[in-house]
Amino acid sequence: MIYYLLFVGLNVFNLSGLVSDLRLLRLIRLAGLMGKLKIIFHTNGLLYVVFFTITFLLVGAEAFAITEHVSLDTAFWWALSTASTVGYDAIFGKTIPPHSIVGKFVTLVMMLLGIGIVGMLTSSITSYLMRKTNGANTLHTHDDIELVLRKLDDLEKQNKDLADQNKQIQAEI
Repeated sequence: MIYYLLFVGLNVFNLSGLVSDLRLLRLIRLAGLMGKLKIIFHTNGLLYVVFFTITFLLVGAEAFAITEHVSLDTAFWWALSTASTVGYDAIFGKTIPPHSIVGKFVTLVMMLLGIGIVGMLTSSITSYLMRKTNGANTLHTHDDIELVLRKLDDLEKQNKDLADQNKQIQAEI
């Protein structure tokens, strides 16, 4: 039953959508974004967080679709809005309340874990952006350190030259 809902609800066997998705991936690769996406997704395990988030939403949507007898696309929208806003659907202004005990339990789990998962996703993206910003500051700081070291070397050389001149003057006196 679960597999039937998944395959019919997601229309898995319709290959025209798959072909257009592959064209989109080719376009992304040509644009040179694959390397950047790889770097972004490997920051703080963001790839795992995204995978877990999608899996969590799909499992929650499937459980809600089965227990509340709604379509899979409606259940996925419910899972997305419940996980991200604790069940308040601000876009359409209507919520899909669960009627069964199992549906209420699924809703509770989606609300409690959903906010944490959205927080993990947000913090991983923020970590990537901060690391990128701090990397730029580190390069700037590295250049500053090089400049200070060069000036210090120049001052040490001048100090040595002055000490040598001082010894020559004292020897003449």
